[in-house]
Amino acid sequence: MADFNPMDMDATIFQLRASGADKTRSAAESGLRRNGHSEADLENASRQFESLLLNFMIREMRATVPESTLFPPSMAEEIFTGMMDEQIAGEMAQSGGIGISRMIFNQLNGPK
Repeated sequence: MADFNPMDMDATIFQLRASGADKTRSAAESGLRRNGHSEADLENASRQFESLLLNFMIREMRATVPESTLFPPSMAEEIFTGMMDEQIAGEMAQSGGIGISRMIFNQLNGPK
């Protein structure tokens, strides 16, 4: 078994992160342009990402509301509530959302 030196591991991770950060972004940008993805595809993907974030936010907000003791929670209610949250998040993102999709689109689209 080889000797494990945490200092070597930290230095290696640092070097990988430092050398790969700019390359990863430029590779993603060039891949986007090279693969022929249109601005509509990029806008759709950024809108879907915002919808996903909004869905997480809605789910966490719903978790802070105390459950009623009048009706016991059921699996069907959990499924319906999850589906409703997804639809609400999708509609929010479609109608402009909170601006995350526009920021992502502008960042990835870059200067022309």
